[in-house]
Amino acid sequence: MTQTGYPGIGMPKDIVLCVDDEPIVLRSCSVAIAHAGLRCVVAENGAAGLEAFMQLKDEICLVLSDIIMPAVGGIEMAESILQIDPQARILLMSGYSDSVIELQGRNRFPFIRKPFIHGMLIEKIRSVMEASDTATSST
Repeated sequence: MTQTGYPGIGMPKDIVLCVDDEPIVLRSCSVAIAHAGLRCVVAENGAAGLEAFMQLKDEICLVLSDIIMPAVGGIEMAESILQIDPQARILLMSGYSDSVIELQGRNRFPFIRKPFIHGMLIEKIRSVMEASDTATSST
């Protein structure tokens, strides 16, 4: 688990947990997230992502995860996270074809297709966070 970004900037929950088995994706997402004023913690697979979530759940504003990873995939990890915190915000990503990711059950979570540019990622992160805030405040 590696943390990047600037401590203390952003909101009380200002960490995005980024989970992907490709180091270049982790680096790219970390840069985009840091430029948006959030901190980023990275994990190289779903098991490490779940462990990081359990350690930092009070500081994590969103979990960004690849769907297809060795051992523990993103959807399995996301479901485990929701058992720990039903209000957790989760955004899934994948570069696989629609037919492959549909079989994994991606329709249950917000989604962004890889590759993406930094601006698209940050826009999607903000959209997921705002949608969650709206749903929480209306209940």
